[in-house]
Amino acid sequence: MLTYILAGIALVVLAIIGYVVRMRAATRSLARNLVPGIQAMRRLASQEIRYRPLRADESIPADAAYLFDQAQRELTAQGLVVLGDLMEQAPQGAPAPTRWFIDKTQTVCGWFGVVRNKAKGSINPVMMFFSEGRDAFFITGRGTTGTATAQPAINHRVWLEWDVGLGETLRRHQAQIAEQRAVATQQAATLDAGPALVGRLRDRTARWRAAQPPAELLEADVRGLVGDNWDYIGPTVVQLLVSDMSKS
Repeated sequence: MLTYILAGIALVVLAIIGYVVRMRAATRSLARNLVPGIQAMRRLASQEIRYRPLRADESIPADAAYLFDQAQRELTAQGLVVLGDLMEQAPQGAPAPTRWFIDKTQTVCGWFGVVRNKAKGSINPVMMFFSEGRDAFFITGRGTTGTATAQPAINHRVWLEWDVGLGETLRRHQAQIAEQRAVATQQAATLDAGPALVGRLRDRTARWRAAQPPAELLEADVRGLVGDNWDYIGPTVVQLLVSDMSKS
């Protein structure tokens, strides 16, 4: 896509890259700062992320409750059906609540959640939308970054600012499907159907990544994560990652 931990690490990577671009100095030292985040994102790309019901002692955090309430009203106003809440549990980090929904055609599902920026002390709303076609997945993110490791061609992705609005986000998501002349598969309107789709998406992506030549995948990952800064810092980051892998 894109999980809370993945999004959080991506934001950290972007922040460091911004610093790199401003400084334009000490390339190797700054590249070293990027390495741990990139290593973490590469691991997460092939790890399982699970969703489970909230326990009796768990609830939406008080400081994020108003964002969940706003999202619920917005989703309902746009005609989407809210299915309920699940905790997302990645291999690292604390579990985070997600609120799942589906559209009336049952071809678009997704979740709402929040991403915490510890450095700024802020909480940012995020929505992810998913559809599945024949040998294709469609992913649209609202309020999150598109920074990610290398993806197979069957993953079609669009990333939008939060202020674009829910209606426009849905329109853009459907436009992706139409552009590929695909037919989205109808999903069950149940709380476990969305996580199952995301599981299939991540499994296909992980299997594709495992089949790629390691050196080519490493470079593609770094290119995807540093973006326009590749010429300045990308080759140095690759060298450091290769060096670290040879020591492990």
